[in-house]
Formats: sequence, C-alpha cells, structure tokens
Amino acid sequence: GAHAGARIAAARLVFGPNEERDMAVLGRAGVDRPHRLSLGQALIVALLAIAFVIGAGVQAWGDSATFDEPVYLSTGVAALLDHDVITNPEHPPFPKALAALPVLLVHPVHPTSPAASDEHQFATDFMRAQINSGTWHAVVFAGRLVPIAEALAAGLLIFLLGTRLVSVAGGLVGATIWLAAPIVLGFGHLNGADLPFALATLTLAYALLSWWRRRDSRRLVWLGVAAGATVATQITGLILIAFVVLLLVREGRTFRSGLRQGAAVLAIGWVTLWASYSVLDPTRVLHPRWGLPSPFVAGMEFISQNDMSPTTAYLLGHVWSGGHWWYWLLSFVVKTPLPTTLILLFGLVLWHRNTRTHRREALVTLVIPICLLTLVLIFDPRNIGVRYLLPQFALLAVLAAPLGLAITGRLGRVGLGAVLAGVVVAGALSVPHSLAYATPPFTPAYRTVSNSSVDWGQDLNLLQAWAAGKRPYVSYFGPRDLSASDIPGARELRGVPLATITGWVAVSATKLTSDTAEEFAWLRKYCPLGTLGGSIVLYYFLTPPSSVPGPNAPPNPCP
Repeated sequence: GAHAGARIAAARLVFGPNEERDMAVLGRAGVDRPHRLSLGQALIVALLAIAFVIGAGVQAWGDSATFDEPVYLSTGVAALLDHDVITNPEHPPFPKALAALPVLLVHPVHPTSPAASDEHQFATDFMRAQINSGTWHAVVFAGRLVPIAEALAAGLLIFLLGTRLVSVAGGLVGATIWLAAPIVLGFGHLNGADLPFALATLTLAYALLSWWRRRDSRRLVWLGVAAGATVATQITGLILIAFVVLLLVREGRTFRSGLRQGAAVLAIGWVTLWASYSVLDPTRVLHPRWGLPSPFVAGMEFISQNDMSPTTAYLLGHVWSGGHWWYWLLSFVVKTPLPTTLILLFGLVLWHRNTRTHRREALVTLVIPICLLTLVLIFDPRNIGVRYLLPQFALLAVLAAPLGLAITGRLGRVGLGAVLAGVVVAGALSVPHSLAYATPPFTPAYRTVSNSSVDWGQDLNLLQAWAAGKRPYVSYFGPRDLSASDIPGARELRGVPLATITGWVAVSATKLTSDTAEEFAWLRKYCPLGTLGGSIVLYYFLTPPSSVPGPNAPPNPCP
C-alpha cells in the first residue's frame, strides 16, 4: 500500500492527476480505497445486528405459520431424513433443507413421505402431527432461525460491498437501510424462498467485485461457486449465471481466454448445482436430465405450467388479474418508510461523486443484476407481494452507499444521522407486526396492499386468542387446511346467508381485497372496528348486513 501510494504520487508529479491510473495502481497492488473501521462504527454495526436479531426473533416466536411455511418445513425435513427431493415440485430444495437443520433439534414428528409428489397433503399431515403432539410452535420457530441468520448475513455483505465501493460510512448507510427495513424484518424471520435468493445474489455481487479487481484463478473459482449457488437457491438464478458468463467472455484478454473463463465459471456453477442435490440425495447423480438434476428440470416445468397463471391482485383500491409493471414500484413505495426512499434516491444521484472506476464496478455488480431480475419480475403474472423484490432491495441498499460521501463536516454527519435515525425508528415501530407495515399516508395497510405485502396468515395466534367466547364468523387466509375449525368457537363465513349474520366477523385482509374479493364485496362498504396485527379485519353487526357491494378499497376503521 505504501509503495502504491508512492507510485501514484510520482505519477501525479510528472503527468498530473489521473483517477483511473491511480485506481489501476491500487488494483495491481491488491489495495482498495483506504477503509478504516473506527470503534464507533464497529459499535454501530454491532448494535444494528443485535437490534435486528431481537426484532426478527420476537416476530419469529410470536407469528403463526404463514401460507407456505408448512410446505417448506415438511419437505425440508423430508429432504434431510428421507433424502426426498421430489415431493416439493418447487425447486431447488437446498434452502428448505438448510432451514430445516435446527428443526431436527426439537425432534419433530415425521410422517412418511408420500410416494407421489403431493406436497400439500404431506404438509398437512406434517402440520397436524406437530399440532397433535404439541411441537408445532417449536418446529415453526426452529425453522426460522436459519432465515434470521441469512438476513443478518445479507446485511453484513451489504456493509462490505458499500465499504469497498464507497466508504465505511457508505457501508453503514446500506446496512442500516437493510437491517432496519420493515420489509426485511417482516420476511427476514420467515421460512421462505425469497430471502435465501437475496443472500445468494449479494454473494454473487461480492464475488464478482473481487474477481473484477484481481482477476486470478482463485477468485474465478469462487465466482463460479457463487454463480452456482444462485441457481441452487432459485431457478431465476439462471439469468444471473448467464450474465456472468457473457461478462467474462467480453472481459477476456482475448476472445479465446474469455471463452475459457466463461466456460470455467459455467462448469463450476454446474458442479455446485449438482452438489446441492447430491448432498441431499446422492442417487440423483444416476438420473440426470439434460445434464442437470432431473428434479431441477421438473421444477422448471412446474413453474412454467403452474406459476405462470394470472392471480387476482390488489393495490391502492385497484383489483385486476395478471401482472402490471407498475405494481412492483408502487408496492415498494407503500411498504418502504419515507426516509429509506429518500436515502435510496439521493444515494443514486450521488454516484457522480464517486470515481469512474467505482461507478463502473457498481454498474456491473449491482445495476445490471437489478435490471435483469426486475425484467423477469415484470413479466410475472402473479402480483402477490413485495417479497419478490428482496434481491433488488438488497442491491439497492448498496447503491445508496454514496450518501456516505456527503458527510462533509459536523452538519453533514448530523443530517445523515437524523435521516438514518428515522429509518431505524420506522423499523422499530413496525415490530411486532412488520409484515403488515405500510408507510404513511398509505395506512392502514389492509386498505392499500394485499397478500404477502400485509397478510400471509401470520396472525392466526392472535385470532385464536381473540375469538374465545365471541363465536365470530371467520374467513382466514393462511396455510392450507387451516380454517375456522381451527379457531375456538368460530364459524365459517363463506357461504353463510347474509340474513343470518349478526355479531362478530373477522376476515383476513387478503380474503377481503384479492383472494375472494368478489365474494366479500358486500363487506367492504362497512367500516371495521379495528384489526388483529394489521392483517385480520374485525367487524361487528347489530343487524344483518345487506348484499349491496362496496368499493374495492375497504374504509378506515370506524370513529
């Protein structure tokens, strides 16, 4: 580092200042822009991590199982104990199996895996077996420990990327945005597929940045492993590995050397994908399909046949079937605290204050992957929640790092600290119902968003405690095979003649505005008395309601 600094000083004396030459000298010397983590900054990172673990842990303990968690829990355990990677047709299985490791420590009751791929029946059998034995709450909580660790690891990667691309202060900005975001607190404690993919995407970005700066064989191998990990985490990772291969071909000293680099990463990624299946079921090696694990190919076919069907969507009073590109942008704005949105916007604008070299690195490692993932998402006909945006949000948090360059003196530090404090306060206030968070003026969230953006079935525990002695009519959106019969004294609302309804009514927000929006149109003209956790809407009828339909957006709670 000292010798590199001396060469830079000599070159500036003779030839004048040249930013790209300076960065090239540092890169050849294996030196990044100087970054020194002070004790105060290290303490801030530690406090952010501790606060996130507490906030996510509280919700992991208190929230009931969400819509997909019984499937992920049961098939993850089956992959570990029965080497079964075919019951769940949604592939890859590795993230589910990884999350299931702590579940084994609580000794779950494990039904025999079905011979056919019937994930819903198997998940129901698994869930009922735990409920009957009294282990369901412990199993659900244990299945959320790895996701919390993954969300925390993502925050640390954001800090490292922001530090290497901008500064330590920039890394702190990115980590704060991520770890204090209600979106991350809400989905970061759930057993799902979107958070592991966000972590894999960040890992690929970090590996690509490392290779970009020092293009040696060791970093090329790690880049191949990271690229393979994205595919082993979610099938969408195929578009990222394709981008990396094409980039390596372009960046080769010659076309032939570029082809060798691209082929090497492709081969290492292929081995990584096979390893993720072989560690769970070694016999899969004997039954490849198109050179890939046969369940992985079957998973791609399943997605093309089942997950490409339009679903009913709701946002800001509008109901439709299928996908709209603006859904993702508006949903993100509704679910993101205003200080966070401002930081992201100003951070993007301030990239001009960074070096041209670092801007190019950010383009390759952050901007292009965001654009590719968003392009795939735009054509998705299922507008069912911001959880699909977690990988993009993670990369955007790094892109906000140049705000750290704006710290020029005491006034700058105070201003940035105040904005970041607003981000942290918004995240803290969202606990213990981060999943149902919406930023003002889009509150309450049940009026503006639907499905997993507000209600994924996380408040069954609250509903069961509230329903005691009230004999409410209930329509609950949550894990399959859970209904009013699982709520003490509750009666099913769907199909009941309106003339017979009096007393309490409780309806999940998703049922009210999207999943069964047409059926419950009559209910949306009445103001509710409140909510449970922000996701279950409560009504009370002194006299039977009328069948006249209400507007798409339910009203605010009654005065």
